[in-house]
Amino acid sequence: MADGPQSVVVTGAGRGIGRAIALDLAARGLHVVCISQSQNAEDTAQSIRESGGAATALRLDLRDAAAASQRVAQWAEGAGFERFAIVLAAGTLGPMGPLHESSASLECSAAAWLECMQVNLLGNLAVARALFKPMLAAGYGRIAAFAGGGSAYAYPMFPAYSASKTAMVRAIENLDCDLRGKGDFATACLAPGAVETDMLARVRAAGAEVRTTVDIAEPVQFVREFVFSKSCGFSGSFVHVRDNWREYLNNDHELPDAALWKLRRIEPQR
Repeated sequence: MADGPQSVVVTGAGRGIGRAIALDLAARGLHVVCISQSQNAEDTAQSIRESGGAATALRLDLRDAAAASQRVAQWAEGAGFERFAIVLAAGTLGPMGPLHESSASLECSAAAWLECMQVNLLGNLAVARALFKPMLAAGYGRIAAFAGGGSAYAYPMFPAYSASKTAMVRAIENLDCDLRGKGDFATACLAPGAVETDMLARVRAAGAEVRTTVDIAEPVQFVREFVFSKSCGFSGSFVHVRDNWREYLNNDHELPDAALWKLRRIEPQR
């Protein structure tokens, strides 16, 4: 796509939804930067290269936001790309258990909460911030962050996860406001639904109820269409994969009841 992104940076690309997105976008011609804390970053990048695609692996610990940002900025400076997309899919469940309990076995300590926030919110945002300079210079960018059900409603047993994901929704909404008028930018927070991944297995093991699941192809398709979109009517919003989001891509449709797509109460009519 001549006027679309040339490269996409994917956090959490080592496994699960992040890996599926990385493989999908690589198959569509993008150079994919695979970010993961483990060797899985290189494994995903190698799979892409073996399939004829282009990929770079960056093994980064998002708990160290400054180091992660610096490494991504260094890569971007030497990569030679002008138009980027970003997919922030890295996440951890953090301490589990009822918030009111203080048993050590629940790991409900300040340190455990901070680590969850460092990965899910601060580390992901640090990766995005490392790319803002070239994105603003080009006047182009697509930024998708995974928010999860924890930001749409209460998520019992996972209070830190819910808090971090809810914070990401508001951060992306603020980012969208900041980028308005600066070029062709679109942002979104995506609730992908419950996908059969290692993380969902840990959710079940913790005793949480999982009522329905979503095929991994659905969030992958959402990200693909958003990344390659020419316009986005729900930019800055929190979108569930089952919402009618396709209606607001690549056209001038206005988003109805915009407050329903954001973490905001509905203002009464006066």
